[in-house]
Amino acid sequence: MAKGSCLCGAMGFEIDREGVVLAVGCYCSNCRKISGGSHGVYLQVRPRNFRWLWGEEEVAAYESSPGNKRGFCKGCGSVAPIATNYGAVRVPAGALDENPGVAIDTIIHMADRAAWCEMDNATNVFPDSGPQDFWRKALARLYS
Repeated sequence: MAKGSCLCGAMGFEIDREGVVLAVGCYCSNCRKISGGSHGVYLQVRPRNFRWLWGEEEVAAYESSPGNKRGFCKGCGSVAPIATNYGAVRVPAGALDENPGVAIDTIIHMADRAAWCEMDNATNVFPDSGPQDFWRKALARLYS
């Protein structure tokens, strides 16, 4: 089992990785907007392999496109699991606190990938948040 939660801790859940049917990376504009990143990553989980631990009532839904509801925490706005109209529970991988032991196996909406999503050409790559000297120099450019 892998546990997950929202940023404020108002809701928590767990999944059994054996119930992950697909691990989807999506580059559509809706997934980029809701994740705040280059793409969204969602695990499609069998309902019997998903369980709310607490706070299910803290999750609200928004229909981002016809028939496509997205869950989010009422308190902090974090993306949250939600039951889909096709029978799966869509679990945002970023909400997981533990490694479920699965990897993305499906990528969709590649044609919608924004040009800024490409990171292979980055000149500053760090295994952690980077050295303080880098940030000091980089942020000094704000005032130059």
